[in-house]
Amino acid sequence: MHVWVQSKYRVFAESLVTLLTRLGFEASLERTTETELLLCDMTRLSPPYPPPSDLPTVALIEGESADAVALLQQRYSGYIKAEDGSSVLIKALEAARRGEIWAERHVLSQTLARFMTPQLTAREKETLRLLAKGLSNRAIAEQLGVAEGTVKMHVSHLFNKMGMKSRAEIIAHFLNNKNTLGPVDGVKPSQL
Repeated sequence: MHVWVQSKYRVFAESLVTLLTRLGFEASLERTTETELLLCDMTRLSPPYPPPSDLPTVALIEGESADAVALLQQRYSGYIKAEDGSSVLIKALEAARRGEIWAERHVLSQTLARFMTPQLTAREKETLRLLAKGLSNRAIAEQLGVAEGTVKMHVSHLFNKMGMKSRAEIIAHFLNNKNTLGPVDGVKPSQL
C-alpha cells in the first residue's frame, strides 16, 4: 500500500514516512501514480478543517471528540490520535484502503446521531412537544398564540423532516427519542 504523507512540518512528515516504511508500507512526501491513501497531519489545526483529498484520507489529530466528528462530517476516511501507537496507525490505514471509516465507536455514534436527528426549529420543537401531549392543531395554535394554519405548516414540516406520515408516528418517535431533542423553551421532553 502506498501512502502519501502531508504535514506542515517537513521533519515530522519525514519521520512518518520512515515509520510507515518500517511498518511495511510504501510512503512518500509526494503524490505519485501509485498513491492509494493520504495520511494528513492535522495536529496543529482546529476546525474548520480543509476538505479531504480525492484519495481516502486519514487525519492525524490532537484534540477532542468534537474535532474527530468534524472530520468525519467532512468525509475523511478516519483519524488517529497523536498518542495512538503504530498498531492503530496500521489498522486505520488498512481500513481506509478497504473503503471503511476508522474512528472510535463513541465518535461514530455522535456523527451518526447528527445525521439521523432531524434539525428542528425552536417553534417546530415546541409544536412537537404539544403534539406529543395529544393536543389538536387548534389547541396547539391557542397555546402558541398563532393561527391554526401556522400550526398545520409546522406539523407538515415535522412530517417532512422526520420522514413520517402520521401524527401517531411522530408522537411515537418523540416518546422513544426524548433525549435527542433536548429542552424546548426550558421544558424538557421528560416533563410531558
